[in-house]
Amino acid sequence: MMSCFPPCFDCHHGTFGSCRPTSLARDANKGPTTAAQVTVAFEGTITCEDKAAGIQEELAALAATNASEKAQKHVCVEEQAVVVTSDCPANLKLADVSEEVQAPSLANELDEEAGLPPLGVKWQVLYEQKPFSPKSLFPPLIWIPQYWRTYHGGIREEDRPYVGELPFSLKGDTIAGLTVGVMLVPQCLAFALLAGLPIQTGLYSSFLPLLVYALFGTMRQVQTGPTALMCLLTGQALDSLGVMTPGPRVAGATLMALLVAAISLVLGMMRVGGVVSFISHSVLTAFCTAAGITIGTSQIKHVLGVKLPRSAHWWETVRDLFSALGSIHVPTFVMGSTILIGLLTLKYWKSAGCAAKRSQHRIWRFFPKDKASLPFRALKLVADLSSLIAVLTGALWAAAYRSAGIDGVVLVGDVEADGLIVALPGQGYYSELLGDSTLFVSAGTIAVVGFLESVAVGGKFAAMSKYIFDPNQELIALGLANLASSFVSGFPVTGGFSRSAVNVTFGATSLLSVVISSLLVLLAVYILLPAIALLPLASMAPIIMQGAIVFIDVHEFQVAFRSYPGELLVMIATLIVSLALTVKEGLLAGFVCSVLKTLYEIANPNLALVGEIQGNFRDMRYFPQAQQAPNAVVVRMDAQVHFANSGKLKDFVFKAVQVRESMGTKIDYAVIDGKSVNSIDLTGCQMLEGLAEALAGRKQKLVVANLKAPIAALLHTTGVQKHIKKHGGQLCLDLHEAMDLIADPTADWSAAADKVNLLVETRGSVGKSPGGSMSPTVRKVEPAGAPSP
Repeated sequence: MMSCFPPCFDCHHGTFGSCRPTSLARDANKGPTTAAQVTVAFEGTITCEDKAAGIQEELAALAATNASEKAQKHVCVEEQAVVVTSDCPANLKLADVSEEVQAPSLANELDEEAGLPPLGVKWQVLYEQKPFSPKSLFPPLIWIPQYWRTYHGGIREEDRPYVGELPFSLKGDTIAGLTVGVMLVPQCLAFALLAGLPIQTGLYSSFLPLLVYALFGTMRQVQTGPTALMCLLTGQALDSLGVMTPGPRVAGATLMALLVAAISLVLGMMRVGGVVSFISHSVLTAFCTAAGITIGTSQIKHVLGVKLPRSAHWWETVRDLFSALGSIHVPTFVMGSTILIGLLTLKYWKSAGCAAKRSQHRIWRFFPKDKASLPFRALKLVADLSSLIAVLTGALWAAAYRSAGIDGVVLVGDVEADGLIVALPGQGYYSELLGDSTLFVSAGTIAVVGFLESVAVGGKFAAMSKYIFDPNQELIALGLANLASSFVSGFPVTGGFSRSAVNVTFGATSLLSVVISSLLVLLAVYILLPAIALLPLASMAPIIMQGAIVFIDVHEFQVAFRSYPGELLVMIATLIVSLALTVKEGLLAGFVCSVLKTLYEIANPNLALVGEIQGNFRDMRYFPQAQQAPNAVVVRMDAQVHFANSGKLKDFVFKAVQVRESMGTKIDYAVIDGKSVNSIDLTGCQMLEGLAEALAGRKQKLVVANLKAPIAALLHTTGVQKHIKKHGGQLCLDLHEAMDLIADPTADWSAAADKVNLLVETRGSVGKSPGGSMSPTVRKVEPAGAPSP
């Protein structure tokens, strides 16, 4: 006997539900229990087939006493949908189908008696919006109590989504915070150099913004601050404004940070964090690759020891480098290239993989391979602190040059050591800076790119540890961090990959590590600034170049070349424009190209002539052995049906009919498989009406099958169903049923039409009911093993 119950998600055989017992007992004053009610009561509660067998017997006994013998259909509730199947055991004569609409409430009533949550709300939680909580605007109100409970009594069940698989650890946060703080000081100095700003602004951008982010961010392991990408964008924006002297340039950077903050806050408060999804992965890959190339090229002059003017475009920098090759300062080149080679060696050794891969590598096999060994851990610590070691090495090397009487090594030079100064962003230069719209466009680009960079980093680590974060709150947190940066002579900041990776490696579990790192930077502001003047630029440029290499992704271009020609064209366009102009224009060009590509794909969807093979309908191009119906063609469009492509579908149907007829086959039906159609507009509806009418003129009929519930309801309410039926066609929920009816010239289509009508009538309306819950849906349930529509 076939079970009418869906499979259980827990034991994978038997009945859908939570494997809980339910009693059939009914209160005497509620009247007799009908078979339909019993069926509804047991749906979602049976554990296995052996239990279902006993229930089938009880249902049969109840059905024998049931006065109604009008229905041979079985009614049950699944995900708040009323499910009708004609494949129920013949000995069950259940209650009239008119009780279907009441099924969810009956199920809820029985569940309440057993002290169980109502069946109708089991899946509703998937569609509910998370209620707003004031605590979400100030996340420490959420995670600090969780931190406390970790050490005093354990976390609660409601803490699980926030904690995930990463329990809070004070030891881990402290070690990670100190390590990243030591790493951050030389990095932020180098990134200020990349942006063409006074070197101390890097420290200013790495203290207060980090504290503010720790108060408002939700990504527990992200380390914010200056990054190579943000500094490149800031530097290029300031170059386009023509501000080259330190005063106006710092003012422009602070105004940029203020505008980035305003844009991020507006986007965050509007809860549109997902809007950045409109920038495709291909565009971002090419954009970041161009940024990496531009960043690396801009620092070669410091490694070579040549003096070049700051160029607005990448190709200008390359031209100037070639013209200056004859004036390389050899002592500087030896120092800079040695430090660069050391940094890259440590970087690639660190990511070389497991011991087996290291043993097979022609270079890494000579390095420590066992991750548990002391030499390996010692070398990994050196790799993690490589930025600091590079700066210290350069300082000692430059001192040795001076002792040996070797001149010409360019140092950072005099640094303003007055400490943090709070000032209005752009003070004294408003008229010079705000009159150019370039500042606002650049700020918008930086805000979007900064958010993408931060979420890409934090999202990766959140997924690894299975804790949640709020993208909209991240926009607010980054906005406030940039707001803080703008008032302390800083520049735009975001989450950085390399520092966050080190943060995770050393055991960070919360934003407390960010607070500790920022305090180390504050000490550096007041203690190390005088000593920074003696650092050689040739020891800081390799730090930037090492970070830039991370952005260059040749592999993705290779994948696109092999598999996605359209994506490759978008990536090449983005790369060329970014290198020819600036990365800001490259990002815009990539976005436009990806939109055009998407519009082309929408207007030219995949259209397939399908045939049946092993109970499934497959594209004849890839399954030529599939069998076609003797008197019908079946076509499928893998897209939404709307104004841009409805004409293509109509033409394809006619062409498919003509091709079959040219092979000597008489075609009576043209069938559209709606399996892949989840939306249709008015133009699509009119196309179906015109297609049905045109086919009728050829003595042929249109059948639209495999319909999803919303599409069936829409075709009914717009009158398309009536129009198709007027010209001899039909709508059908199941493609197999449609093909069976087509194969029998004397078949009665009324049963198939009734199912569509019942679906529409019971559903009532497409989407949600006024109360917010999903409207009940009637749909066909196939026997086990049958393909679902």
